Amino acid sequence: MPIPNQQTASEVMKERERLYKLIIGQLRKDKFETVAYELTVALKNATGGFMIQSAPTNRLSQLVQYGIKYEELNEETETHSKKLEKATNLGPGLDLEYDTDDMNSSPTVIQYETAYVTSHKAPCRVACFTADGKLCATGSVDASLKIMDVERMIAKSQQLQRQENENHPVIRTLYDHLDSITALTFHPVTTHLVSGSKDCTIKVFDFTKASVKKAVKCLEEGASVRSLAFHSTGDYLLMALDHPVIRLYDYVTLKCYVCSNSLSQHSGPVLALCWNSDCTMYASCSSDGSIKLWDGVSNRCVKTFDDAHNGAEVTSVQFSRNGKYVLSSGKDSVVKLWEVTSGNILNEYVGVTQHNHRTGAQFNHTEDLIIAPDEKGMAVGCWDARTAEPHPHLVSGHNNVIRGAIHSPTMPAFISCSDDFRARFWYYRGI
Repeated sequence: MPIPNQQTASEVMKERERLYKLIIGQLRKDKFETVAYELTVALKNATGGFMIQSAPTNRLSQLVQYGIKYEELNEETETHSKKLEKATNLGPGLDLEYDTDDMNSSPTVIQYETAYVTSHKAPCRVACFTADGKLCATGSVDASLKIMDVERMIAKSQQLQRQENENHPVIRTLYDHLDSITALTFHPVTTHLVSGSKDCTIKVFDFTKASVKKAVKCLEEGASVRSLAFHSTGDYLLMALDHPVIRLYDYVTLKCYVCSNSLSQHSGPVLALCWNSDCTMYASCSSDGSIKLWDGVSNRCVKTFDDAHNGAEVTSVQFSRNGKYVLSSGKDSVVKLWEVTSGNILNEYVGVTQHNHRTGAQFNHTEDLIIAPDEKGMAVGCWDARTAEPHPHLVSGHNNVIRGAIHSPTMPAFISCSDDFRARFWYYRGI
């Protein structure tokens, strides 16, 4: 009985006969009739079998070409996988309590390159990544949503695909809102993309269903949606509307919870929300100029940073991975790093203009750097998170204001959204 996965002698002979037929056919195709005949005779004498006959064909040449392309593709894919593996080793993140001898090895934004550009029919205002960084989504004033595959965008820029339309980076285009998309987030567990809009609705899309362009679930509110943030389990969804009161929804039952103490609420519309990594706390910021920290279990306000940006609107908040710090930006054109326990400002990052639009600031994937749009220069600013030292701005190539620069949580990549109707995916190749 033959050993599993091991060829028998007859199978080996059949494969060799097929190979020699391909060789003889290729020789005849290339007009080497004499060589083909001599090889045929030699094979007959060596094996004691019949003459191997083959019509002229270039099948062998085609197989070799396919094999070379496949081998090159595998080599480039393997190299890229190694790059991603190195990139996703994120390290400990930001911690100012400890000195580090390691130099900041994260690439600054001027080292990023445009890997892919997608266009909407109106200004592109919002974007988000999945927690694993494999997918991203963009939303536009034209009420459309696009979901893109990060690997495909990188592959397309590296010309790994043999055909222009093969494995297109945009895997879904969705339409179900009646007005501008203002908030986006992926569910951390399921294959759902949740969007909020100026049409006062929150819609849930199942992006595994290629033929379905409409939402599988819809929640109607009384005001336009500003921000959405999922609990890490996916069981709860924080929601900020054009209203001072924060809403916490049970994602399954859609039961809504709000803080019982009305005096704890913001006095102006809430502009952004975020959870800390273990979801024991969440942060909010508002047009009233304040930042509030909330207990993630009791839903009660535990701390308020009044006049966080000298009375200007606070447009974004983000926790560091260890939960010790909150990063905020405001219309005073200053990005600030706050210590959660003391409420002290540890660093201020200046050098970008953010007066007219509600743009935000974000950590990069390792928390070594901070990035934020510069509306005046249509560029992206960058700082060292620990020292607040500014790095050169990235000239974006956008020809209108950048409304968001959203960094990947797992790799050196980010999306810039602009009023020029485009979203650019930026990636650092030199790992």
